[in-house]
Amino acid sequence: MAAADHTPSVEATVSVRVSEAATGDLVAGARAQIERIDGISVEELEIAGLQPGLNDTTVEAVATLAVDEAARVADTAVDPEAVAPELVADRLADGFGVDPERVERVDPPD
Repeated sequence: MAAADHTPSVEATVSVRVSEAATGDLVAGARAQIERIDGISVEELEIAGLQPGLNDTTVEAVATLAVDEAARVADTAVDPEAVAPELVADRLADGFGVDPERVERVDPPD
């Protein structure tokens, strides 16, 4: 039961399209775009690059993401912690304006 309380984290390198009309700064805009994806929350986000466009800015970012327990239980029939990177990659790929480049497990500190 203790494992159910732990939310696995993954580190992802992503490209996120942030609208020029988004509120806040680019970090807030990228975070909001990622968190629109059901079951995903952003723990940390660091901008690694920018590419301005006509109506939006593409933000290259490295983010530490978490999958909420309901999403893990709904999407997995096996150990949810073992498949967290695949689950996050699939969800990110299905999200609008988010393109995952690399998604891998983050080992929790001892």
